[in-house]
Amino acid sequence: MPENGERNNGFGVYKNLCCGCEVVIAEGMEFPDCPNHPRLTTIWKPVNTEIRKMSVAKPHSDTAA
Repeated sequence: MPENGERNNGFGVYKNLCCGCEVVIAEGMEFPDCPNHPRLTTIWKPVNTEIRKMSVAKPHSDTAA
């Protein structure tokens, strides 16, 4: 898992292991320090951002005849 100061090799959402802070990091950008623990080693874990298609129920028609 990447640490602060390392370059990101692919766009993604990452969460740090120390306090759960989430950031979006573009490809080629450096992983930042944790905002709550500056100057300490911060390990960043990729967040699963898979988008799933959900089915939507059609509304029932309440027409009076």
